Amino acid sequence: MISALTRFWPSLALVATLFVGTTAANCQTQGDTPHIKMTDVPIAIAIDNLTRLSNHNYIIDQTLFAPPYGSNQKGMVEPKLTFDWTNVVAEYALDRVLKENGLVMVQDKFTTVALITSTNHVANVVDWSLLVSTNTTAGITNGLIPQVRFMDVPLELALKNLVEQDHLNVVVDPKIATDAGKSLHKLNILSVASVSWGQVPTVSLHWENVTPKQALVALCEAYNLVIVKDAGTGVVSIKPRD
Repeated sequence: MISALTRFWPSLALVATLFVGTTAANCQTQGDTPHIKMTDVPIAIAIDNLTRLSNHNYIIDQTLFAPPYGSNQKGMVEPKLTFDWTNVVAEYALDRVLKENGLVMVQDKFTTVALITSTNHVANVVDWSLLVSTNTTAGITNGLIPQVRFMDVPLELALKNLVEQDHLNVVVDPKIATDAGKSLHKLNILSVASVSWGQVPTVSLHWENVTPKQALVALCEAYNLVIVKDAGTGVVSIKPRD
C-alpha cells in the first residue's frame, strides 16, 4: 500500500525500495470470509491494492485523462472510493471498481503487463521486433527480472535503464523528457505513475518477472510512445508518437 513515494534514480531496472503504509485501505479476512473495506481511498491507491492482491502486473493508460478531459480543466479531484464488501475476492472487487468507473483491464500476453484504460481505448501498437540486443541469443522472454521497481523516476531515465539492462541497440529520444508530457494530464488523477516537474512525465511501478523488452513495450504502450527505425541511418529509437 502506498501513501508516499520516494524519488530516486536507479542505476539498474531491478531496484527495490520504499513503501510507507497507509490505513486508508484495508483488505483482510474475517475467519474464512474475505473482507475488503476502503474509506475515502483515492482510486489509484484502490486499484494498486486490488491489483497486487490479484497478482497482476499493471500500468494505467497515461493518455486516459489527456486534454480536453485533463489539463484543460482546472480543479479536477481524484475520485475516492468508499465500500465495505464481504465474501468477495480481490479479483472480483477490482473488476467491480473498474466497471463502476468506466474502465477496463486489457491483458497483454506479449508484455504480461495489463493496461488499465477506458472502455473506448484505441491500442497504441508498438513494434517490439526492432528491440535488437547486442546479445544475439537474447529473446523477448529471456532475462526475466524478478522485480522492476521505479518510484517517481523520470520516464526518459526509466527507459534508458531498461535499454542498458538488456544491452539494446536503441536510442531514447531526449524529446520524451518534455514532448511526452505535453499530451498527458499535468496532475493525472488516476495514476500512481504521475506527471510532475511541469511537463516531465515520471514513472512509479512495481512489476514482477518481466524482461526489459517487455517492460519497455509496456511503457511505450501506456505513454503513447513508438519504436521506429530510421530508413537512412538504421538507428532504432524510442520517441513520442507524432
